[in-house]
This record gives sequence, structure tokens and C-alpha cells, in this order.
Amino acid sequence: MPDAAGPATTLAIIAGRGSLPREIAERRAEAGLPYLLIVYQGCFESWMAAHPHQHHEFERVGAMFRALRAADVTHVVFAGGMNRPRVRFHRVDLKGVTVAAKALTLLRRGDDAMLRGFSAIFESEGITLIGPQEILGQGMTVAPGPLTTAEPAADDRRDAARAAEIVAALGPLDVGQGAVVARGVCLAVEAVEGTDLMLMRVAKLPPERRASAAPPSGVLFKGPKPDQDHRLDMPAIGPATLEAAAAAGLNGIVVAADRTVLIEADATREAARQSGLFVYGVTPEQLADWQAATGD
Repeated sequence: MPDAAGPATTLAIIAGRGSLPREIAERRAEAGLPYLLIVYQGCFESWMAAHPHQHHEFERVGAMFRALRAADVTHVVFAGGMNRPRVRFHRVDLKGVTVAAKALTLLRRGDDAMLRGFSAIFESEGITLIGPQEILGQGMTVAPGPLTTAEPAADDRRDAARAAEIVAALGPLDVGQGAVVARGVCLAVEAVEGTDLMLMRVAKLPPERRASAAPPSGVLFKGPKPDQDHRLDMPAIGPATLEAAAAAGLNGIVVAADRTVLIEADATREAARQSGLFVYGVTPEQLADWQAATGD
């Protein structure tokens, strides 16, 4: 059994899309530690039925916090993608009224600022925010170096360096965590749609929009925004990312090592082997070297 499993007291898991909330719930169950899935409307998946869970409405903040106190929840983790809710004002409870104006302001911000604001609401109620890595351990992230035997070539490193520059430049604007570059040309930047839909856009690009380069060409880079709170919305890749990258005709994926979540690790490695795409965890020092080489 893995050593890391989070606090000994009750953990609330704000469960969004994808397999990350399931991995966290299963780790807590394996460790025999108390936990509770908090599921907002539209986010329930069949696997959740096997775990302690509660359904809550985004607008009924007071009811949710009363339920968390009744369950002796001391910590909370945000896990998985979540759609921005449409506030139904006729459903707002008394506690919701006190945070409604703040919530509406947060919904108009970028994902990082929005999540920071919502996490502050939980912390104001005495519930401590933790990151997924505190439950799953550092083994949940992509380690430095190649995930399989495939590695990026010189052209791929240049494309990854360019994509990383784009992500870093857009970070202060709270835009996204990923970009695709092929032969030095930016094909796409991740926005609110997320990585998979961004890669679908790349797949639909005509050849003349890909710097006259026939597929496969190009690299997806993913990394956290500058000064991003690593307890919230860490960049992540999984089998679906490999499938989408292959469909987009890319050579591979480069991610920030130790700062990018590896979802379904075994399945992701197998998907990389089957597709022939490289997945590479780059350190800040390596990335600086790659970026310096682009100016040669």
C-alpha cells in the first residue's frame, strides 16, 4: 500500500470529470481513511456509487457546509475537470446569498483565479485545502525524462521550448496550461475548452496551416502557470491525451516534470508505447537549455 494517503481525518473530495477523483477515493479506501465525495449537478459518474458521496447544488452553499460539518470534514481536495456552473438564483440559500456576489465575480475570471477564490471560501469555513499529491504521493506526477523509450528529437525540443514560452507568457493572463507548436509555428493554445478539445482543433487543421509540414509533426507542451497554486488544477495527462495527440498528428508530448499529474499511469505508458509518441518530463534546467538552443 502506498505511504501517502492524506490526513487521518475526514477528507472531502470535490469531484469533477476524469479519473483523478476516482484514484483519490480508491487510495483513501485502500488506506482505511475517512472521505466523502462531493458531487455537483452534472458531475455524477457510475463509479461514485461505490464510495461515500453526497449530491450538492452549487447555489446551496449553506446546506453543503452544514453537511461537511456534520461529517466532521477537516480537509478538502479539488480533483478533476468541472464545468463552470450557471447560477440559478431561485435556488440560492441564505449562506449562498452572502457569497453569491463573490462567486459571480469568480466565475468571470480565469480558471486559476476562480479556483483560488472558491478554495478561500472553504478555508474561511475552517476547512484546509490540500493538493492531490498529498493523497497520491509524488509518484502521481510525470518524472524527469522519458515515460517510455521514445524521446524528443532536436526539432521536437525546439517546438517544446517555443510552446513552453507561449504558456509562460500567457500565464499571467490566466489563460491555459498548454500549447501546440509544429516547426516553430503555434498551432493552438489551450483555453477554457481544455487539452483534449484543443487537440481536436489541431486535428482539423488543413496541412497548409501546419507550417507546410506533413503530419506527424508538432509537440504538445503542458505545464503550470507561473506562481500557480499546486494544490489547485495541476496540469495533467492521461490515456485520452495520448489518443488525442496521436489523432492530431503530433510527434509527442513534453510536460513540466514533477509538476504534471500522470493519470492512469500504466494505461498512459501503454498508450504511449502503442502510439509511438514520446512523453517527456522536462526539468526547468533542461527547458532553459532547450530555449537557449533555439537562438543558435
